[in-house]
Amino acid sequence: MTATRTLITLAAMMMASVSLARADTLIYITDPAGETLFAEADEKSPYFKLATYLESEQILTFCGPATIAAVLNSLDIPRPVPQRLFPWGLFTQDAVFTPENQAVKPYPMVERDGLVLEQLVQFFINLGVKAELHHADSIDVSALRELIKAGLAAPDTRLVANYSRKPIGQNGDGHISPIAAYDVETDRVLVLDVAKYKYPPVWMTVADLHAAMNTIDSGSNKTRGLVVVTK
Repeated sequence: MTATRTLITLAAMMMASVSLARADTLIYITDPAGETLFAEADEKSPYFKLATYLESEQILTFCGPATIAAVLNSLDIPRPVPQRLFPWGLFTQDAVFTPENQAVKPYPMVERDGLVLEQLVQFFINLGVKAELHHADSIDVSALRELIKAGLAAPDTRLVANYSRKPIGQNGDGHISPIAAYDVETDRVLVLDVAKYKYPPVWMTVADLHAAMNTIDSGSNKTRGLVVVTK
């Protein structure tokens, strides 16, 4: 283990003494340890495109639409031209509510209680990309790790995590955000956050991400999980 990684490990151990209800300590990218992890991460190629288009959710329940917009813009597929941006094209949080997606779940209902995993997948499909769903109770930590490594290495693939904040000690509950990087040595994954008013991007262990996904979403009575989006 390098001296830098040793310092990261020691810092995590020190912070763990005040951690709540989680197996390991979160490391935010804005922390010195988080910056170091990003610099030394083994796979981070999607980060720059995702970060370029990542916006904060415009409504507290819009983590799904905000994530969809960022992912689709980062894949550089044909974009809609919102009236206010004419003649320029961009997926916005409002623009993802096409007639097909309004039929899946109308804007007012998403505003009320967000999107469950199956609805998120259908929104992606209706917007012209492929989306594959993996409920957390159908995969173990090893399988999740392999999905993450393969997805981050594929230029035309994006990964979206649907998880609960509670098991990792953050405020809130169900949330949706993209995954942007992975570090082999620490087995940590970088999850961006479309609730920018609450948290910056965070490094968490794959095991903790799995535990946060392996929680029941009351909107579907199913576990949360991972969505693999392909151009």
